[in-house]
Amino acid sequence: MKHLLLLPALAQAGSSADISSADISSADICDSASVFNASGCTMSKYSQKPAASWQACCASCKADASCAAWTWHADQAAKDGCYLSSDVTTRRDVTGATCGFARPPQPTPAPTPAPTPAPPFPDYCATHKCRNVLYLTADDMRADWHAYGIADPVTPHLDALAAGGLLFTHAYCHISVCAPSRMSFMTSRRPDTSGVWNFIDTVTPDTQATPGHFKDHGYLTLGLGKMFHQALGAWNKEKYWDLGAFDYYDYGVGKCPHGGQGGGHCVQEDDEIYDWHLRQQTIVELAYAINQSKATKRPFFVAAGFRKPHAPWQAPQRMYDLYNQSALAVPAHKTLPAGAPLIAWSHQLGVQLENGTSFPYGPELPVPDWVMRDQRHAYYAAVSYTDEHIGAILAVLEQSGVADDTLVVFHADHGYHLGEHGEWEKKSNFDLVVRVPLVVRAPWLKGSSAGKRTDSLTELVDVMPTIASLAGLPLPAGVDGIDVSALLSDPTKRLKDAAYHQYPACGCKNSDPVGCYNTTRGACNNTPRDQFQFMGYSVRTQTWRYTVWRPWLGANGTFASDWGAPFAEELYDHTGDDSTDMDKYENENLAASQPGVAAQLHAQVRAFFEPRENKTYPHSTGVVDRSDPYDN
Repeated sequence: MKHLLLLPALAQAGSSADISSADISSADICDSASVFNASGCTMSKYSQKPAASWQACCASCKADASCAAWTWHADQAAKDGCYLSSDVTTRRDVTGATCGFARPPQPTPAPTPAPTPAPPFPDYCATHKCRNVLYLTADDMRADWHAYGIADPVTPHLDALAAGGLLFTHAYCHISVCAPSRMSFMTSRRPDTSGVWNFIDTVTPDTQATPGHFKDHGYLTLGLGKMFHQALGAWNKEKYWDLGAFDYYDYGVGKCPHGGQGGGHCVQEDDEIYDWHLRQQTIVELAYAINQSKATKRPFFVAAGFRKPHAPWQAPQRMYDLYNQSALAVPAHKTLPAGAPLIAWSHQLGVQLENGTSFPYGPELPVPDWVMRDQRHAYYAAVSYTDEHIGAILAVLEQSGVADDTLVVFHADHGYHLGEHGEWEKKSNFDLVVRVPLVVRAPWLKGSSAGKRTDSLTELVDVMPTIASLAGLPLPAGVDGIDVSALLSDPTKRLKDAAYHQYPACGCKNSDPVGCYNTTRGACNNTPRDQFQFMGYSVRTQTWRYTVWRPWLGANGTFASDWGAPFAEELYDHTGDDSTDMDKYENENLAASQPGVAAQLHAQVRAFFEPRENKTYPHSTGVVDRSDPYDN
């Protein structure tokens, strides 16, 4: 017999609860009059489907022999709001959900601990000088701190970090959305190398990643938050992280009253916001790593991925109070660049106020300026909250006595639009969503890079080998990135002549490719890679960004573009762009008026991408990872 349990409010926001078989009721129905909103009832290992009610969701679970538990979100009912899970343990703190079991959880026997395999090079740092590493990331943070020359955001701690390190003004991701971007920079493999362009696929579990490289060389590696997107950040954790003292600290998402991908202002207390708890736990684990390192001489690698300023824009009142909303700047260019094909544009963020009032927008229809300021106010409050967390963590490091021997790295997974080009959010090939903030501080390189800026084109695949080099480790094998640590000795060097990016296009119902170029684009996060319709390839040089959109041949079993088919192209002049202006560039497509430049850069893009395509990638399960429901 299957059993049903409707969970009461088991825990306050910010906490979690595990449910035992003693909590299971004997009811065998899905029409109980008792409905509870629960905290801690979103399960892992789940699939999703629409359901008009919690009763319908429950019934779907009972009809599925593999389903053990269910969660129903009323605000997502029409769009995959019913979560069906084979895992009966509840772990996530989500308010406003109804959930229950379709069968009682079976007692899990205590596993026999497997012996931890010795790292391949456990004594490496006994014979080499190795530095500690503190690696911090943010989600959806664009490069508009004061240190970058942008006036509005209040970022004193990030500015201080930049003042002590090297600030990269031309750093770029490889695909401007969370899951594949993180898979790319954590493994130093471009999307075309790994075949990861969506929220479905991953690299194979034997692939090396930055923390694994350090673990293999004897480091204590501790991981927290949203470093990877998959598995609540804990993807492949046994290979990459030391799990003896601390398990991987999963990330959470939070929720605002009118949540979703917009929601405007969302003032909450610290304890209601996941990043606050991540900050506290990072301080605990960093202090542990420091003490262990002092006692054993074993270097540490501690990484924490903050989820903000990703929407919804939760922050305490003190963060909102940092800003005068009416004084915030808005872009002068609020629509699709002149002459740009419509395929370049995509509707992503739901722009709405705190009270839930929504505002439509499109490639030629911007939201009103006062709404832009409202949204920017909320976004910047979340940026400043992340900045406060970084400051608190760095303060612990500074007080520890090991700061001078610790490499600090900070960057985001991609950039963000706040109304420029008529766009909100990421998921495009425009420079503002491809460019990321990046700072590297190596205190032992005194005087060479502290407080300096470099305009050398740098890609996030370069972070892994660069961290390894600066920390004293050998460079990782089989990666796409290069070691750019030489820039910390001479920031005026230019080590690359181009940075490359790509983003797929889906959702066009026109059978004619040319017709699709004249249609706005849908996202491909949850689309199998063989069902992409187009791929947008982009190259950034010191003076130009060029993007070409070509038909994708995935439906034929070929993970490549049709380089002989008609295409759409974009060309933007970046002459004089020192990354201090978020609005000045990419406002006119010059491909038609500069055909020679466009042809040259088209040939460069093709020469770079075409040899990498048409590979045999690992089998895809077809299951969308929904660790972050606001990211799909």
